[in-house]
Amino acid sequence: MHIVRLLSTGARTGTRRILLVTCLAGLANAAVLGMINQAAERTALDQPIGGDVLLLYICLSVFFFLADRASLREANALVQHKLEALRQRVVGKIRRVDLRTLETLGHGEIFATIAQEINHLSQTLPLLVSAAQSAFLLVFCLLYIATLSVWAFVVVGGFTALGLGLFWWRRRALDHALARVHAQEAEMLDSLSHFTLGFQEIRLNADKNDALHARFAEVVGDLRRQVVGVGGKWVVLLQFSNAFLYALVGAVIFILPLFFHGYTDVIYKITAAAIFCVGPVTAITAAAPLYAKADLGLGHVENLERRLSRGQLAEAGVVERSRFAGFPTIAARGLTFPSRDPDSAEALFTAGPFDLELRRGETVFLTGGNGSGKSTAMKLLTGLYPPESGVIAVDGQTIGEAERQDYRELFSAIFTDFHLFDRLHGLGAVDPERVIRLLAEMELADKVGFTDGAFTTQALSTGQRKRLALVVALLDDRDILVFDEWAADQDAHFRHRFYTEWLPRLKQDGKTVLAVTHDDRYWSHCDGGGLRAWPSPPSSPPRRAASCV
Repeated sequence: MHIVRLLSTGARTGTRRILLVTCLAGLANAAVLGMINQAAERTALDQPIGGDVLLLYICLSVFFFLADRASLREANALVQHKLEALRQRVVGKIRRVDLRTLETLGHGEIFATIAQEINHLSQTLPLLVSAAQSAFLLVFCLLYIATLSVWAFVVVGGFTALGLGLFWWRRRALDHALARVHAQEAEMLDSLSHFTLGFQEIRLNADKNDALHARFAEVVGDLRRQVVGVGGKWVVLLQFSNAFLYALVGAVIFILPLFFHGYTDVIYKITAAAIFCVGPVTAITAAAPLYAKADLGLGHVENLERRLSRGQLAEAGVVERSRFAGFPTIAARGLTFPSRDPDSAEALFTAGPFDLELRRGETVFLTGGNGSGKSTAMKLLTGLYPPESGVIAVDGQTIGEAERQDYRELFSAIFTDFHLFDRLHGLGAVDPERVIRLLAEMELADKVGFTDGAFTTQALSTGQRKRLALVVALLDDRDILVFDEWAADQDAHFRHRFYTEWLPRLKQDGKTVLAVTHDDRYWSHCDGGGLRAWPSPPSSPPRRAASCV
């Protein structure tokens, strides 16, 4: 009952108010039924219907309309507030989770869960509120029947409870089928993404294009069969509920009069009330699949929250400036990091151990073959990955969980999978003139502008985007700059400027640079003496390149 848990979180004043208003709407609807029966009885007895009855009928109808509208508005406001809090809570966990957990989850699952699954409840809310009103109306109709005949109430109430119970029991059995549909929909979206992400490749290869389309047709066909199967089960359930209600009305009209004296005097009222129960029961059964889908979606959100909670890091306070700013040395000793199977705790392989001493103002190059662990080493050194063993110490102080965020604040990094934000978040008031000068220096001024704290475009080539990321890194003004193969996507002109102009300028400004590079012709532009291999299990270990000055 994920929906119930969601609505029960936080203050319950709003929930009680909605239940009260919804109850009043159902009561007003039942009262309208009573007025209709009373007016019909007077007409049958050839008695005039007074103006007071008509006025009361109008008042009850207006009250029902107002209560119904208030119920929908209050429920919508409450649910949107709860969903907003849920989104904030999930995103709050995302921003506190460790990088490895986020990589294991994958962006697609996170986006689909937050953007799609949470919205199921929001989209089906009016029908669910209407079903709740129908439930109250059903209760009041049964109470009304009880005032007319106790035996009729027992029969109608028993039939209704039995029918709804059987329906709900069968509905729960469909949850697994709905979960399979969800998984098949995800597979369909994955298959669809190949048409856009791999468009260039399939347009160059007709066989690949046809095979991809055939695979997509197969996935869509499986999805259709599963959805049709679930739909068929729902049809059977809905037909069962309708047949059950017709049997109920038949029992009220044809069977009860045979056993109970005096029953015929009120049979038309009970029949009208029993028929009136058909609408609420139909509304409840029709809303059941929508409720199940919304509840299943919230279940996926709760599952995501649990997985995020397992990777939560210690809460970090506001860091104005790292306590380690101005460090003389950073020493990493014996750092290792395991790559684990997402479905088990088994380590597939372990990167490391890595040893490195980084001195302030030093320019260090890291090189090695593909898969040798260079990027993993960078993420360990920057504190994004917690090491399984080994320590990082700044000026002799070991970096633990409590100090890790302060330590991270030393770094500004451009990884191979870097991201450009739409605004200069976290930089406060930035001098626009400085931004424009940096854009001009990166030869981007004719393509990118800077207005209201944001760049005017990101529709750039990969190399241009990396130069724009370098602009942001320079504006961050951190002590250590990390470049993971930054020059790999630059042409010869910008590659030369990077090594011969920008890195020396950073050194002159007292910045420490740690760069992953394969450009052996520029290894003379880092500090040290010779090449020193890092202890590492891979066949091509990362190495620290140094100048031969």
